[in-house]
Amino acid sequence: MAPDPADSAARPRRRALLVLVAVLAIAALVVGTLLWRDRFGDGEQEAQQLAADLSAGEAPAGADAAEHERILGPLHEAGATAQVEVADPGTAEDGTRTATLAWTWTLPDEAGTWEYTTEATLERGEDGWAPALEPAAYAPDLTASEHLDLTRVDAQLGSLTDRDGAVLYGELPVTTLGLDKTQLEEGELEDAARELAELLGTDADRLAQSVADAGAEAFVPALTLRAEAEGEYPLDRAEQVPGFLAVEDTRPLASERDYAPGVLGSLREASAEDIEDSDGELEAGDMVASGGVVAAAHDELVGTDGLEVVAVDEETAQQRSLHEVAPTDGTAVRTTLDDDLQRLATSAIAEEDSPSAVIALQPSTGDVLAAALGPTGQSYPVGLVGRYAPGSTFKTVTALALLREDVTPDTTLECPETASVAGRSFKNADSMDPSLFGQMPLRSVIAHSCNTALLLQHETVDQPELADAATTLGIGQQAPEGLEAFMGEVDPEDTGVEHAAAMMGQGRVLTSPLSMAAVLASVQNGETVAPRILADEEPAAPEVPTPLSEEETAQMQEMLRGVVTDGSLDDFADLPGEPVIGKTGTAEWTGEDGERKLHSWVIVAQGDLVIAAFVEDGSYGSVTAGPIAREVLEGA
Repeated sequence: MAPDPADSAARPRRRALLVLVAVLAIAALVVGTLLWRDRFGDGEQEAQQLAADLSAGEAPAGADAAEHERILGPLHEAGATAQVEVADPGTAEDGTRTATLAWTWTLPDEAGTWEYTTEATLERGEDGWAPALEPAAYAPDLTASEHLDLTRVDAQLGSLTDRDGAVLYGELPVTTLGLDKTQLEEGELEDAARELAELLGTDADRLAQSVADAGAEAFVPALTLRAEAEGEYPLDRAEQVPGFLAVEDTRPLASERDYAPGVLGSLREASAEDIEDSDGELEAGDMVASGGVVAAAHDELVGTDGLEVVAVDEETAQQRSLHEVAPTDGTAVRTTLDDDLQRLATSAIAEEDSPSAVIALQPSTGDVLAAALGPTGQSYPVGLVGRYAPGSTFKTVTALALLREDVTPDTTLECPETASVAGRSFKNADSMDPSLFGQMPLRSVIAHSCNTALLLQHETVDQPELADAATTLGIGQQAPEGLEAFMGEVDPEDTGVEHAAAMMGQGRVLTSPLSMAAVLASVQNGETVAPRILADEEPAAPEVPTPLSEEETAQMQEMLRGVVTDGSLDDFADLPGEPVIGKTGTAEWTGEDGERKLHSWVIVAQGDLVIAAFVEDGSYGSVTAGPIAREVLEGA
């Protein structure tokens, strides 16, 4: 059948119509897309806003705010802040754009930064583009059950050593004894606490209250013991107490209990009160120093904790590390102490029943070689911070002041049995041989410690001159870095009776055993000695308006040698080695019971070693303090 000419003519028109319809459809789609883009954009601006919101620490507009807080909240609370930038905005396809975000976290405590990239998806909806953030958009490979957090990486504690490297203070094993409340019924708590406290010799009321206040699953400590002290307690009986638990741990401690009190200091974990009062500088787990070298060298000793960014699985409580800043461990801080000499000095006063101290000083360096305390009445380190009248040991200072007023060791002075100044009578020590009363040269005045001879020179030397001589010999200088110490005081304004009494080391003159050790060390060294306890730190040179001269040094050493060869320190004359010089001292004081008592003092030097021995309630210097000083000097 032949084709219809009409149909043949119509086909091109239909094809043209179809093409037109298709073109119009495409045009409509393009126009629609353009209109959509004109209304909502292509999502690139929203990607930039997403980064800006994350940098501000805010949940991105259109994102799940609760999910954002769940994942990043702990990190923000720990003090970390993020800077987020769009590294690659990606392209918009089928209503989706995947942008690459570059994250830079600034970690707290100046721990540096943590950097990484993630991909974040934005989707176009009826209301425009909005982020559709999976957990992995916040951190690499983060799963739906994980969030980010910061944990502390503890630094290893350093140590304090003696001058030769022997460890004096560091991390030591301890055992903490207490009660595990999970093993106790409510009705058993108080009885168990009181029974354990009685066995351990602790406060029963306090432990019972602590147990009552603690949580239901708490371990309540009652006593922490050094390893060597466990034999001092009835642990076999304690183990029978319901709920008893012994926990092994470590703690920063001196190598031995009561080793060099006041010198080393101590470390403890910050309490809630410490943290509250620290203005944000302390947090749980930080170590707080109390006194001594530990406080002065806290940063070197403790080091710097590290940080670890972790992904915490909320279902399993498992953590995986995403980034770690390694800790800086504490170092060994070297002190000037000599461990052997410290133990010797402690042994020498181990039997004293009154507050007592031995200080050992090296004149050439000022190094504190030992600072020992007796076993009783030691509420504070009297050798360092005690404030006592130095008695006749201070005549070392008075002798120097007289030399500066043209009095020589051969100048004759009067030494009567008693003398009066401004209506107040003074006398010599009852132990002084009466045959010595009368005239004698200054060297003999010092050797036999005549009070009245020096008292009567109160017009030859005024108080400012006496104070200046004291400064020359180290009294009143700043305490050495790393030690809480009293370095003595002589008020230059004192007059009359107070000035006269100061000439013989009484009145308002106050010193510590450390400051009197510095006095004799300055004489032995020929220049003012500044004590130090940190072996790698140079001591600050004390300000001395009038330094010791060579002639003064020689005269002072000669007179103090006479105390040994002809005076009250004759027990030291037979010691082998270099010549011993020194001075005894006795200072009267009144006890709380109104009874007259005596401070007993001795300062001695041999070669490059000075020993100051002090007993708060003793007899004459040569009787009580003398044997202590000799024992240390002999054994050194």
